[in-house]
Amino acid sequence: MTIKELKKRWEEFGGIPTNSDVEIEVNFYYWEKGTYRFDIWNWFDEKFPNGIAEYVI
Repeated sequence: MTIKELKKRWEEFGGIPTNSDVEIEVNFYYWEKGTYRFDIWNWFDEKFPNGIAEYVI
């Protein structure tokens, strides 16, 4: 997956609703509804070569 694709998915991820337990409320690519939002955030952080901060700020 390219950086461009990761950025696109990261932007989409920002629009995914969460419940009061910070779990996503809809399926999102590889993750099912109910997945803890920060587990997905960590996946992105691992995929960007120097972490999310370098690419999305």
